[in-house]
Amino acid sequence: MKGQQPGDSPVEKKPAWGEVSVKELWAEAAKAFEEICGESLQRGDVKGFDDVQKKIEDASKASYGIDAEEDKWEKAKNVGLKSLKYLKMLVGAASQASSFIPIPSSAANIASAALCFVFDIPVAIRGYNDAVDEVFSEVSSALSQFQIYTSMNNVDPILIQKIHLVMVSFVKLCAHVVKYRQGRKRDRFLRQFKSIFEEDSGLGAEMDQFRKALRQQRDVEGTVTLAVVVETKHDIAIILEQSIVFAKTTEETHQLVQETQKDVQNFRDDADRSKTLIKIRDTLGVPATVRLDTNTTQTCTNIYDRCLNRTGSWIWEDEAYTAWTAPNKDKETSHVLVLSGPASSGKTSASALITKRLEEQKGRTYVAHYYFPASTKKSDEEKNPVHSALKYMAFQIARVDATVLKPLGKACDAGPSVFRRSTSLDSLDALWGELKIGTPGSSATYYLVFDGIENLPDKQTKMLLEFVFGPKLAKESAGRVRVLVSGTDDQFANKPAIISALRIRMEEHNGPDMRIVVDEALTKRGMLEHAKPDSDQRRARDKIIEKLPQNVNGSYSRLQFGLDDVIRLLSTRTAIRELDRMLDQPMSSHEAAIKNLQRSLTAEEISELNELLKWVLYCREAMTLEQLEAAMFLYSGKESLASLQFIIKNKYSAVLKLEDGYVYGQDGVKDYLQKDKDIPGKASHSKDRSTISMTITINNVDQELCGHFLWDLAHKAIREKFKFDFDAASPHGGLHSSSQAAITVDGFEANHTIVVRAFEYLSKEPQDQTKAIGKYLVGWLPYHLGKLRQLEDDEKGDLTPTEQFEIGEKLYELFKDEQVFLRHKESFEQTWWFVDEIDDVQKWLMDSAVVRKLDKKWREEVRRPGSPTKGFLKELVKMIVEGSLRKRSWPVQNAFGWIETFRGVDQKLQQPLEVPKADEAETSVSVTVDDIDWDSVSNWCQEFLGLSDSELNSLWYERLAEASSSQNCKAETVLSLYERAIKMENSSWLCHRGLAKTHFGQDRIQEAIAHIELALKEAEREDTTPKPDAKDIVELRLLLGQYAYKAGDVQRAAEHCLFVSTSKDPAQAMQGQLGYLKAGLGFPDAEATRQLLKGTLAREGEDEAMVSILKMIARDDDHDILVSRMFTVAKGEPDLLKAIVRTMEMATAIPGLNEDRIVEKVGDDLYAEDEARGVLLYDRGVAAYKYKMSSDGADAVGEALRLWRESHNLLSNIGGRNAFMTRQDATTALAQHYFQSMLNGSDLNHVGALTKLAEADSNVYYSDAVGFLGTVYALHNEKEKARATLAWRMRQALQILSDDMPENDLFGFSIIQKTLEQYQDFENAAVALSLLGQADLVTDSLYFDAKDIVEYEGTDKEQLLDMVTKLARETIQAAKDKVPDFSQQFQRIEAAKAHIDSLLDTVGAKPKPEINGDHGEVEGFKAEDEGKGEDESENEGGDKLTSSAYSLLHSRLSDLQQKHIRKIDTSVLPWYWTCDGRTPDGKHCKNAAEFGGDFYHCMFCSNKDFCGDCLKRLRAPDSSAEITACNAAHRWLRIPPQGGPTYVGPRAKRARVPKEVRPTEDDKSIMEICYDEDGGREVDVEAWKEALAKEWDISLEEIRKEMSGKQVTPDGDE
Repeated sequence: MKGQQPGDSPVEKKPAWGEVSVKELWAEAAKAFEEICGESLQRGDVKGFDDVQKKIEDASKASYGIDAEEDKWEKAKNVGLKSLKYLKMLVGAASQASSFIPIPSSAANIASAALCFVFDIPVAIRGYNDAVDEVFSEVSSALSQFQIYTSMNNVDPILIQKIHLVMVSFVKLCAHVVKYRQGRKRDRFLRQFKSIFEEDSGLGAEMDQFRKALRQQRDVEGTVTLAVVVETKHDIAIILEQSIVFAKTTEETHQLVQETQKDVQNFRDDADRSKTLIKIRDTLGVPATVRLDTNTTQTCTNIYDRCLNRTGSWIWEDEAYTAWTAPNKDKETSHVLVLSGPASSGKTSASALITKRLEEQKGRTYVAHYYFPASTKKSDEEKNPVHSALKYMAFQIARVDATVLKPLGKACDAGPSVFRRSTSLDSLDALWGELKIGTPGSSATYYLVFDGIENLPDKQTKMLLEFVFGPKLAKESAGRVRVLVSGTDDQFANKPAIISALRIRMEEHNGPDMRIVVDEALTKRGMLEHAKPDSDQRRARDKIIEKLPQNVNGSYSRLQFGLDDVIRLLSTRTAIRELDRMLDQPMSSHEAAIKNLQRSLTAEEISELNELLKWVLYCREAMTLEQLEAAMFLYSGKESLASLQFIIKNKYSAVLKLEDGYVYGQDGVKDYLQKDKDIPGKASHSKDRSTISMTITINNVDQELCGHFLWDLAHKAIREKFKFDFDAASPHGGLHSSSQAAITVDGFEANHTIVVRAFEYLSKEPQDQTKAIGKYLVGWLPYHLGKLRQLEDDEKGDLTPTEQFEIGEKLYELFKDEQVFLRHKESFEQTWWFVDEIDDVQKWLMDSAVVRKLDKKWREEVRRPGSPTKGFLKELVKMIVEGSLRKRSWPVQNAFGWIETFRGVDQKLQQPLEVPKADEAETSVSVTVDDIDWDSVSNWCQEFLGLSDSELNSLWYERLAEASSSQNCKAETVLSLYERAIKMENSSWLCHRGLAKTHFGQDRIQEAIAHIELALKEAEREDTTPKPDAKDIVELRLLLGQYAYKAGDVQRAAEHCLFVSTSKDPAQAMQGQLGYLKAGLGFPDAEATRQLLKGTLAREGEDEAMVSILKMIARDDDHDILVSRMFTVAKGEPDLLKAIVRTMEMATAIPGLNEDRIVEKVGDDLYAEDEARGVLLYDRGVAAYKYKMSSDGADAVGEALRLWRESHNLLSNIGGRNAFMTRQDATTALAQHYFQSMLNGSDLNHVGALTKLAEADSNVYYSDAVGFLGTVYALHNEKEKARATLAWRMRQALQILSDDMPENDLFGFSIIQKTLEQYQDFENAAVALSLLGQADLVTDSLYFDAKDIVEYEGTDKEQLLDMVTKLARETIQAAKDKVPDFSQQFQRIEAAKAHIDSLLDTVGAKPKPEINGDHGEVEGFKAEDEGKGEDESENEGGDKLTSSAYSLLHSRLSDLQQKHIRKIDTSVLPWYWTCDGRTPDGKHCKNAAEFGGDFYHCMFCSNKDFCGDCLKRLRAPDSSAEITACNAAHRWLRIPPQGGPTYVGPRAKRARVPKEVRPTEDDKSIMEICYDEDGGREVDVEAWKEALAKEWDISLEEIRKEMSGKQVTPDGDE
């Protein structure tokens, strides 16, 4: 503990600028605030920074009616939060001197209250958003420098004075912004077109004062010695962070979480890892926008962010949860945790909270989260949601666990078909096995969170639960894989397996969370705040918080309705007994809210709402806003001025809700609104019921007379035969208001309405207003017809004869000819029907009550025995089959879906069983593409059309080939169909184009080029068919250019792309310009490339085109190569380089307030725009840092750092390869700058900035930020801090080495090697390297231990192991004697194999060809003494022991020889290094560490290796190759060639210890490993690991205990 300052007297403690002056200063600041804007800062509703943060976050969006203004307000709020963050840091800095100058409490309150006023906005104020953004963007940026004070221990008092002045100026700035808000609306409207600083309001002058105060503070900071200003002290820094420093906003906190908790990553280098992840992502069908470098999902983060603080805290002490997450879980304890409860009970929030909690755990704990949204049950796009969920979860785990990444990546090499299965439990088990998660021996724990299973179709729910409780997880993965499933209680009812599961019933536990919600809601609305103790207000608040959750049975939706009622009651003059009466009643979820809504609507509005409810609640799939807008246009025939989104949010929120662009009913509203058949007033659908209706109108009648009339009427109502419905009167009646109409909905009526609307749509020409609903109406018309019949059968409704006839008439109009199909062809091309749906339609047409008035001839044709495809479907089938195979008028992918259904209809007649229903059928037939018999498809279509074989022409097979390609069939299948088409007369150029694309997809580039050339030649003929458009010719040239570029023929690629760039189609022209530039950058002549760049940039009016090209380059797979080449060729000509950077600035500019945005980008376009901008910001940073190309010509390094930070932040929530790689590059560039600055200097002045980067990447094994921080501490001999920084990596490495999966050991040794190098422990790093590198291949292959030996009749296992080990040593030595040069590994393998073959000849034995080399089995051995007697065999053929040993050796060497045919294939080695350098032309170097040359590993970077040539280029100051990886001032370890005596491999029991690791004689920056000539000292590997663990204060015993609880055999035994 540091001693206190000597002396405690006030005289000695008081500084020159003391407490009194500080208080006076802040009092003057508060007074100035009130004088400027007239508002007082002493109102007391802001207690501290948390209150301000909450107020800013809760500030509601102003209702401008335009999204752009709402976005501006959100932007202003973000800027305000940043200002608050840095303001709090500023107060923290001032507090540092409190031992000298006690900071007055008013300082924080006044500063925070001032900022609070800025965001306390009751109404929408146009232009105010921009003002806040404009002022506080600069303020927050300026205040960001104060982050450094979070790591200070002592701050000079003079500096404190300047900090206080900055804060006071900040208060005055807030006052001026508030004053601006108070101005007249017209003035603000005019001001929004110019800067707020242009106003003569004093704000500009105060901004100058703020800047001046900042400059003075910086001057003082610069003059105070760094050792005095900043004394880093870790424990005090932590206290400061906890007590003073601004608590990060929820968004920032979770962003930090997303960047941490990553496990064994980048197992070779970032590029390989990203390629593998992209391959896995694409193969498993994960969206391309999903990030590659996070351990969470955006869905989980979004749900978590919506949770209130302190909610869910009860979970961590729940008995079921603690048992489920116990490190050494009891074998009897279930691996499944069930979260159950009614709808809207908080299950999803609890699942997200649990997921986040698990993500924060240290060690090898991995979490995958999947939420099934409400749209899943109705989705027509996803028929296998459980399969999709498992695949997405596998991708999530592969992102963070390299032990899953590598095997899963290999499994994906076979393509997507490996993971395609039908929806069955067996297939789910098989899929799980293919995903490589939780394999036996793994030391990791995997948590799978399936949230929202109530949204799954019933069969999918059943399948998921059977899988979760099945043997695959319960036994084979027990202890390693744990599962959470959440759903409503009925999902788990009557399922015996659930009994054994751990369970949390949400309705029994969510009371504490509900009380937090109620308390927050009351506070937010300002209800019963600041109540005095023991007052009625305090008692009322406590009662509400306590009793309201008790009345809602665990339902948050009921709680919300109850809250609304309570708040409505509190808004009036209410006595506490009235509140008691309300709280004593059970709360209904909907009754009060719907009645209130009903009273507020007119009859017309209620009718409109009822129509809307029919679509939302009873459609087969979730409806989008656009679809519902179209449906409502069908209903009313008019467009609404107000958007449906606005209407739902502001008028219908009691019954409807919006989620992710879809509209749903509120929880439980469907059941509540369901009409009962006997409710009076319901329009009956009964055909037999007689009704009498009347309307009574009373006008200007005496009250008494009216009373007598109603009394008499009541007497009549008593009679049994009269049942009066008094609510069914006319809405115009004098005694009734518009509330007579009721908000209600009925399933039968809803389905009938949708059918009617569908026929209305089909009977008219397509309209733009109804286009969005067309696909649904066409696709699901049979479904709704089927539901109508089903509900009739269930006696839940009846159609009148008229209504039945109308349906029959409309079906006749639909099927009688092709007119309706042609009219709505676009809608029919987007969907298809299923077999059971066609059955439903046929049932209607077979009903005489429906069709009796229709055309008799057509009626008889429909009823004729036979398939519907030859009956009522005939016109539709003919149009589709002919349009797809005889013409090119119908898209083949859609046609195939229709044709498969038509074939299914015919097959059902022959085999009526096993026909899937619509809700079980696959959305895409591609799930079983390998089983498609295209000859059968062809034969069925041929038979339907009645064609002979001679009539099947080239077009027929061309279209079949195109269909097979659209279904992702095997390339061989597609090629055979195209080739069949080409062999026939009049083949089209489209066949060659299809062949070219198929070959290119198989990396057969030359074949692709040959066919695309033929396609182009055929297409340009005068008599070609079909006649290509100009656009088609351009597309062929573009493909030819792209294929040529891929083949390396850049000159030819440039020629074709130059032609494409002249296309009249803008998109094609842009692609051509991009291709031309890419090809030009590949020219071997640098001068030619420079001229191309100059010409491109010099074209007048081409700035916009070049900007677009740069954005396309930013998202191109070759981005890093292209930009590197661009900078390389331009660096010698400053004007050219300036022009390139200037164009990049234009491409990254954010449109200003006065700039027009022609199209507001959303969705994928916005994603692409942000990714391109983020990548180009990084590129600009490189230009500024390396070439001093800053925008203002000064402080290029500062600008580079700013650009890299901006790039990293922008790309933080964007997926995709380039975003992932660039974000990592930006982090590395920042870290390398700070590291290099400290490496070149003598102090640690950037350690704070580097620490922040390291904290964000603390759990990434190969993070350069973490590595640089550990290295800089080690270089400054602060070993304890270095160990603290790198300890997490070391522990993870030792944990990996402690599991039962030997294939993972390479990862562990790699991490240890890199960690110890950065720790400057070179001796132990060399030991780890020897265990990591590839030993001599023959030696490695002939290593045997007990588990490699199987029992064989007549042999003893131990004796066989001794014998095979002895013979292996002899064989290895024989090979080395024959081939002493270890670089000639291929020759050594041949020598060893020849040696074994000769020994086999001497014993007279030959191996069978089916020897099992994987397990060392000897069943394949066949002795020539077979069949002889035992004694005779032993005498003539040698003993079985020796023969078995020879067979094992022969098997191993044969397997090794098969891996390396003709030469050594490094790609099959379990570990090797690849070069991170670049060739002189800027391309990635493809060299790898082989058996014949040295490689160089950077000892400062975490994962950078170079071949000799690239290392020279890296270090050469005038090198033409721009190698951004690593730095010329670093230090490298010379890695000995593979296969040499340095390496013993990961299975070795002992390892060599070097004599020393020293700089080479001719280069002090290159280190070499030196051993004693006699081989030197050896160390036992296990003892070595124990010693390392002891030095790093890591308990191997604790790790082993953790492993013992997770490593369970398939039988469940440990």
